[in-house]
Amino acid sequence: MRKFLISEMTPSEIVDALKETGTVVIPIGTVEQHGAHLPVATDTLIPIRVAELVAEKARVLVAPPVFYGNSLSMMDMKGVFTIKPETLASLLLDLCRSFARQGFKNIVFVNGHGGNTQVLSFIGQRARIETSARIVRIDWWMVASEEISQICEKEVAHADEGETSMMLACRPDLVDISKGVKDETADKLAQEMTGGKPKNMPYVATRFQTWSKTGVMGDATKASTEKGEKILQAVVKNIVGFLNRLDKMP
Repeated sequence: MRKFLISEMTPSEIVDALKETGTVVIPIGTVEQHGAHLPVATDTLIPIRVAELVAEKARVLVAPPVFYGNSLSMMDMKGVFTIKPETLASLLLDLCRSFARQGFKNIVFVNGHGGNTQVLSFIGQRARIETSARIVRIDWWMVASEEISQICEKEVAHADEGETSMMLACRPDLVDISKGVKDETADKLAQEMTGGKPKNMPYVATRFQTWSKTGVMGDATKASTEKGEKILQAVVKNIVGFLNRLDKMP
């Protein structure tokens, strides 16, 4: 089996691999609470597993993951270890510069945390200007959003049906489903604030505890390994298909 984990390769092996692929996948998440039933590294563990499965099917390399991310909304909660958005942006921009310098043409971040999305978009444009590389942000819950809508009752939020199911597929050894709960705080507040039209809810910069009493946003009790396997399969398939077509993009 070919090597694809950069952390386990020698410099010469990386040079040889670059002759066959110009794409590196970087898993990124954060370290924050995910209710009582999931580990604090959930947002990183899922992208790590996704990246490994993608690399088994596509000619790409997988970089060491970025565990820390932007979790400022939760910073006063237990089990949350965050860095500032500007710190994250500086780190990611440096990584893009470094990978581009080494010869990678496509730098693909597989992201597991919503708080990272704006930072990734910002540094993507900066790195595009400063390097010759193409920067891609893939949020796993969005790249298979159509499939997830057929598997789960609601869109993926936080430690809910979708995310818990993915962890049951990726790292079942770290899930205590008996402690999963249903928390509708966010849904009820959005309904109230929008007059019954929750999709119209504006973004409000506030503490995470405004939206959840338990650390969960949604219903973790509906999660299952079967749902997780379906979601994981769709995520990997869609990413592989996209990457195979990426070089055709103008």
